Amino acid sequence: MANCNVNLTMNPEILPSSKKEEAFNEFYTEVKEIEKRDSVLTPKQQIDRLLRPGSTYFNLNPFEVLQVDSDVPLDEVKKKYKRLSILVHPDKNQDDPDRAQQAFEIINKAWKTLENEETRTKCLDVIEEAKARTDHMVSFIRRTLFIYRMPSHKNIGVIYNRDIFNI
Repeated sequence: MANCNVNLTMNPEILPSSKKEEAFNEFYTEVKEIEKRDSVLTPKQQIDRLLRPGSTYFNLNPFEVLQVDSDVPLDEVKKKYKRLSILVHPDKNQDDPDRAQQAFEIINKAWKTLENEETRTKCLDVIEEAKARTDHMVSFIRRTLFIYRMPSHKNIGVIYNRDIFNI
């Protein structure tokens, strides 16, 4: 790692709870703005999003493919599916019908997965498990952080435990 220092003001362990909440809300607002911007992409941009490098892994999550939250009702998911499928349909994208067909198939597969109650439930279970594991790992890493003092500054930053990251 080139630079392991993290400013203390961004360390959630040190921030007062009101500052933690404010920092989280700022971050969450920024993420939602990015998602909103990405949800109105042009047909070519949507096709590129679905076929970009690494998309095979990304496209395993049908909620991400259709750009909806996992708690959205099925009728809203269906509306989003219809909008996206029209947007990337090969007949509407004559300049690149092969890529449009691939993107269209990805969107159809995501819809078929979410349309079926059994597979939708499995997807939700996987998402919940991933969230729980992520929360556990974040908690573990927070417990292993330690504060250090630099000669000219008091408590200027945080460095990660070298055992965890093998540095």
